[in-house]
Amino acid sequence: MNMNRNILIIAAVLVVCAAIAIVFLPVVGPANTEITTVSTDKDLYHSNELMKIIITINSAGNLDNATVRIEGIRDEYGMMRITHDMPVNLSPGPNIFFYEYQLPSCSKCSGLGEGTYPVNVTLLRNGVPLSTMTRSVELKQ
Repeated sequence: MNMNRNILIIAAVLVVCAAIAIVFLPVVGPANTEITTVSTDKDLYHSNELMKIIITINSAGNLDNATVRIEGIRDEYGMMRITHDMPVNLSPGPNIFFYEYQLPSCSKCSGLGEGTYPVNVTLLRNGVPLSTMTRSVELKQ
């Protein structure tokens, strides 16, 4: 009788664990899905140039309905000059995405002076961050 009780407890624990996995795995996504590189076509940019951002995400499995969020180049007024959400569907292995951004003028009146600025890239699934990486770029007149 004691053995039957132990088997029932173990079975109940396994059912609860399986239920948790079924509920949360679709929300978060496969383990080991991460941004592996964020690069730009150049390290130094001048006013009004086109910045090309290349993002590589390695996924352990299929991941649909995810979002790549790109934010950066905060001006002196606190406004992010880059704010872009890119819907993505990931397949197993490396996934490469491109984004182009026309840089604004670097000037005191635009609130964007010369300097080094971070560009943050975040992989999200249902609003939950799965991976984040930052790339810094330098802006000059």
